[in-house]
Amino acid sequence: MASITNISIRRPVATTMFYLVVITVGIVGFLYLPVDLLPSIELSRLTVYTRYANVGPEEIEQIITDPIENAVAGVPNVERVTSRSQEGVSYVSLEFARGTGLDEAANDIRSALDRIRDNLPPEAEPPGIWKFDPNNISIVTIAVESRRDLEDLTRILERDVAQRFEQIPGVGTLELRGGINREIRVELERDRLQAAGLTPADVQQAISRENSKLPGGNVKEGVKDLYVRSLGEFTTVDQISNTVIQYVGNKPVRVGDVANVVDGYEDIRFLSELNGVPVVRMQIQKQSGANTVEVADAIRAEVEKVNAENPDMRMTIISDQSTFIRQSIDNVKTSALWGGLLAILVLYLFLRNGSSTFVIALAIPVSVIATFGLLFFGGMTLNQMSFGGLALGIGMMVDNAIVVLENIVRHREEKGMSLMESARTGTREVVGAIIASTLTTCVIFLPLVFMRTTTGELFQALAIVVVFALACSLLAAMTLIPVLSSRFLTVKTGDDKTARKPSRFRRFISNLEGQYSRSLSTIVNRGSLVFGGTALLLALAIWGWGFIPVELAPPTDADEIDISMDMAEGTNIAVVKTYLDELEAKVRPILPMDQIQQVATEVRGGNASIEVTLKDASERTVNSQKLADDIRRQIEGVVPGIDIRVDAQSGLWVLRRLFRSGDGTEAVEIQLLGYDLDLADQTAQRIVNEIERINGVAGARLGRREGRPEQNLIFDREKIASLGLSVQDVGRAVQTSIGGSRAGSFRVGGDEYPITVRMRPQDRLGLEDLDNISVRTRTGQTIPVSTLLDEDRGRAPTSIQRVDGQRVTYVNAALEQGVVLGDAVEKIQSAVLGLNLPEGISVSIGGEYEEQQKANRDFRIAIILALTLIYMVMAGQFERFLDPLIVMAAVPVAIIGVVPTLLVTGTSLNMQSIMGLVMLVGIVVNNAIVLVDYINLLRREQNMDMLEAVTEAGRLRLRPILMTTMTTALGLLPLALGLGAGAEIQASLARVVIGGLIASTLITLVLIPVVYVKAHYLLDRIRAMSFLSNRTTGEVATSSSPNV
Repeated sequence: MASITNISIRRPVATTMFYLVVITVGIVGFLYLPVDLLPSIELSRLTVYTRYANVGPEEIEQIITDPIENAVAGVPNVERVTSRSQEGVSYVSLEFARGTGLDEAANDIRSALDRIRDNLPPEAEPPGIWKFDPNNISIVTIAVESRRDLEDLTRILERDVAQRFEQIPGVGTLELRGGINREIRVELERDRLQAAGLTPADVQQAISRENSKLPGGNVKEGVKDLYVRSLGEFTTVDQISNTVIQYVGNKPVRVGDVANVVDGYEDIRFLSELNGVPVVRMQIQKQSGANTVEVADAIRAEVEKVNAENPDMRMTIISDQSTFIRQSIDNVKTSALWGGLLAILVLYLFLRNGSSTFVIALAIPVSVIATFGLLFFGGMTLNQMSFGGLALGIGMMVDNAIVVLENIVRHREEKGMSLMESARTGTREVVGAIIASTLTTCVIFLPLVFMRTTTGELFQALAIVVVFALACSLLAAMTLIPVLSSRFLTVKTGDDKTARKPSRFRRFISNLEGQYSRSLSTIVNRGSLVFGGTALLLALAIWGWGFIPVELAPPTDADEIDISMDMAEGTNIAVVKTYLDELEAKVRPILPMDQIQQVATEVRGGNASIEVTLKDASERTVNSQKLADDIRRQIEGVVPGIDIRVDAQSGLWVLRRLFRSGDGTEAVEIQLLGYDLDLADQTAQRIVNEIERINGVAGARLGRREGRPEQNLIFDREKIASLGLSVQDVGRAVQTSIGGSRAGSFRVGGDEYPITVRMRPQDRLGLEDLDNISVRTRTGQTIPVSTLLDEDRGRAPTSIQRVDGQRVTYVNAALEQGVVLGDAVEKIQSAVLGLNLPEGISVSIGGEYEEQQKANRDFRIAIILALTLIYMVMAGQFERFLDPLIVMAAVPVAIIGVVPTLLVTGTSLNMQSIMGLVMLVGIVVNNAIVLVDYINLLRREQNMDMLEAVTEAGRLRLRPILMTTMTTALGLLPLALGLGAGAEIQASLARVVIGGLIASTLITLVLIPVVYVKAHYLLDRIRAMSFLSNRTTGEVATSSSPNV
C-alpha cells in the first residue's frame, strides 16, 4: 500500500486529475438522482386475483380461493400463502424467500393455474397475477371544486384534465373519486311488465338486439369498391324508448310502454368535501422507480396551469407525500452540513493550522461526492437511508486522514523532516492501522447481506453508502492527503525559529499527553482495579438495559390526522353522510383552527373519514400525535351507532403498510386462527374488551366488520328443471331486476355510456318486491320467481381471510402517544393469556411486532457474525491471534455509554438503534487498533521495552484518538438532536453511536493498555514455562544416555 502513496507523491498532477474526474462524475450523478423517502424495496410477493361478480365471500372461498391455494402451494420457494375472499373477488398472496426471481415465480404460478382453470366456474374471469410494489402509491391527492354541475365537471376531468396529468413523466395511474358518471337508465315498471306478459330479460334482450353496428363488407360499383356499414346503434334516447320488444297481435309493445328511459347518472359510490364544499378527488400514483419529489413538483406546476386556464374550476392539493420526503431529506442534508462543519471545527481546534485543517477536511467532500456517483450508477435513490448513511459517515470520513496527517505533522515538527519525507514516512507508518480500522468498520455491514427481513433490506442501502464513503476516505488518506501535505502543508519544523508559539489548547493537549503517558505506568500496575471498575460499570449497564423500551421503528411526527368512521356493512351512503356531518360538527370545535391547513371528508359505502391536514411543523406548536389523542378522548362515544378510529399518520406509514397482514393501520395486530368465524368473532370481541382496559391502549377493534345483511335465495332445482329453466335463468332475472344488467352502450361524440336495465326504485324497495320478479318458461308462460325458491335471512361475513389455509380473524389496537410497541405487546400478551380461549382458536401477535422479532433475531446474528469477521480481519492484519482479542476488549464496554444515553434521551430500542449497535462494533475497535498497532510498531522498529512502548504509544496516539472520537461524535450530533421533519428516523442510531463511542474511547484509553500488558505478560510466562519444561525434558534425556 505504501507504493500507492509513493506513486501519488511522485505524480501529483495525475492524482489531482483522478480526483477531479471522480468529483465531476459524482456531481453530475447527484443532479440526476431520484429522491424518495426510503430505498426501493423489492418485496418477494405476488398476488393472484380472480373476479366472480355477485358471489358472496363464503362461496368465493369455497369455489375460487381454496382451489387456487391448493394449486399454488407447491410453487418453489413459497414461504407463506395468505388469502382474502370477499364479495365478487378472491385474492391469494404468495410470499417467497428473499432473492426469488419474481418473473420465474410468476411463470410457475401461471402453470399451476392452467392446470385448474377448467375446475373454476366458467363465469369467473381468468385469474390474473399482480406484483405488489409499495412504491406504487398515491403520492398526490387533489380536490377539485367548480361552479359547473358535477356531471359536467366529472366529464371534463376524465376527458381533458386527467390526460394532462397522465402525460407527466413518472405519473402512473390516476383515479377519480366523488364524481358522477352519465348512465342511460331503463327503469322498468313492474305492473306494466306484468300486464304485457313480459319479463326484465325480455326488455334487456330487445335493447341489446336492436343496438348493434356490424360490418357489411365491400360491394363493387363500377371500378370502385364501396364499404357497407350497418348503422344500428342508438343515437338518441327516444330511439331506445321506441324499441319494439314484441308484438301482441298487431300492436307493438315498446320499451317506453313498460319502462321510463332516463338520461341520468350511475349510483353514487363516493362523496367528497373540502372545508364543507363538495369536490371531486383526483388520486395520482407514481410509476415504480420514478423520482417522487420531481413527479410531485411537476403535478403542482400542472395544477397551477389548470387553475390559471380555468377560472370556473379550482384544484387544491390536500395530500402530498413529497412534502414529508423533501423536508426529511433537507433535514438530513442540514444535519450532514452542520456535522461536517463541527468536525472541521474540531480539527482546527486541535491543529490550529489552516493548511492542515483544509487538507483533512478535503476528505469529506471528496468521499461524499464520489458516493453520489456510486448511487447513480447503482440505480439507487437519494433517500433517508442513503443520505442518512452519508450523514452518519461524515465524522468517520476524516478519521483516516486525521491519523495520517497527525503522524505527518509529528514527523515534521519533532524530527524536522522535509515535507516530502514526512509525508512518505508518516503515511507508511500508519497505513496498516487505517486499513485495518476501515476494514473492521466495513465488514460489520457484511452480515446485512444475509438478513432475510424487510428491515435488513432497508439498511442495505445505508451499508453500501457508508462502506463506499469510507473506502473513498481510505483511498484519499493514502493518496490525496500525502500529496497535499508534501506541497501545501505550512507546518514548521520544531527547530524553526519562525514557527509560531503553540496555542493554549495545543499546550493543554501536550500537557494531557504527558500526564496520560505518566499515569499509564501506575494504571498498568493496578490492573485488578481497572478490571473491577470496568466489570462494575458493565454490570450496571446490563441491569439498565432492561429499562429500555422496545419497538420496531421510531415514531415520527407528520402533518395529517385521520378520523375514520365505520357503520354497519350495507348502510346507505346517504345515512353515512348524515352521521359524518354530525361527527364533523363534534370534531371541529376541538381542532386548533389556527394550526389547521384544511379539513377534507370522504364518504364510502358503510364508512367515512375526516382528514385533518396540519400546517407545516415549523408553523405550528401542537404535536400531531398529542392532538390525535385529545380528539380520540373527546369524541369517543359521542355519536352512537358508529365506530371511530383516530390516527396521526406516521412519516414511516409505508413501513406499517409493508408489515401488516390485515386491513388495519394500527400499531398492534393480533391474529386469531380458527375455522368457526362466529366463535372467532366472539373471542375477538372478548380480547377487544380486555385490552381496551390496558393503560396506553388508545382503542381496539375487530379487523372484520359485522357481516352484511343478506337475503339468501335457495333454488328448487327440481321444479326449475321441470319448467325447462335453469338456475342461471332465474338468477339472471333476479340480477336484472334488483342489481341491473347492462344492455349495451350509448355512444355520443366519442364518449360511451352504459345502458342499464333495472326495476325502478319504488319497485325494489323491500323484500316483497323480490316475490314479484317474473321469469318466462320455455312454453312462454311468465311466473314469479318466488314459486321457484325458498328464502333465508342472515348475515354474511364481509370477507374471509386465511393464512396458510387457516381462517384468521384480526384484532387491531392503537397506542397512545409515548407508548412503545414492545411494552404494549407484553401487557396485551398477559391479558390474552388470562382469557380461557375456546378449543380450536389460537392467538398470536403479527404485523410490526412479528417483523420486530424477526429483525431482532437477524440483528443478533449480525452482531455475532460482525464480531467474528472483525477478529478475522484484525488477525490477518496483525499476523497474530492475541492482539485482535486485546483490541476487541473495547467492544463490550461500549454498552456502558449506550444504555445511559438511551435512557436519558428517552430513546427506544428500535431497528435504528440496533443498527447503531452493529455499527458501533466496528467503530469502537478503531481507536484500540491504532493504539495496539503503534505499540507493536515501537517494539518492532525501536526495540522498546513493552511498558515503555505502551506509555510512549499512549502519548503519541492520544491526540489522534481524541480527534477521531470528537469528529465522529460531533459529526453525528445534529442527527442525534432529532430536530425537524423525519429527524427521528436517524436520531436513534446517532445517539447509540455517540454514547457508545465516547464511553468506549474513555475506557479504552485505560483498559486496552492494561489488557495488552497483562495478556503479553501472561503469554511470555506461558512461553517461559513451556521452554523450561522442554529444557528439563532434554536434560533428563541427556543424563540418561549411555554416552555420558
